[in-house]
Amino acid sequence: MFRILLARWCDVAFARVASAVATLTAFGGLAYAGGAVPLRCSSSVIHPLSVHVSALDPVAHGADVRLRVSVLSLVDVDRAVVRVVSTGGAAVRGATFADLGTIAAGHASSRDFVISLPAHGARQYIQFQVTADGPDGRLTRGACYNALPDGPLQSVRLVDAAGGRFRQVAARRVP
Repeated sequence: MFRILLARWCDVAFARVASAVATLTAFGGLAYAGGAVPLRCSSSVIHPLSVHVSALDPVAHGADVRLRVSVLSLVDVDRAVVRVVSTGGAAVRGATFADLGTIAAGHASSRDFVISLPAHGARQYIQFQVTADGPDGRLTRGACYNALPDGPLQSVRLVDAAGGRFRQVAARRVP
């Protein structure tokens, strides 16, 4: 029974691959035994919104940290809004969204958010979402900030060796 099912699945899979090959050959984008037909890529895909998040204050346990969300637009956009989507366990102090309004092509706009990090725990992954009306419809782009309070929990030791001075960090297994 298993052999029959496997044979039928192979026949269907082969038929799909043969169909895809015929389609690509018709459009001139496949290398085959008789010769090579090159695929042409005339452009790259770039999202019209670029979003960057940066901390304006030291990231520490129990601290309020101002995070600046900067949006650069490659096209004219209207009704741009930035929202805090997730805080990863931290608390938002103040508004969870901000209106950016209209952003002209090649220009940037930014807004600050205040995040209160917990007194204990590990890192918080703070996520933002920017939406705007572009020339071809609604645009959405996400960004995040990986807040690691008080820096890495690794102890670094300076070691003098024949090749120079090195920083040594103990290795550990990740479960």
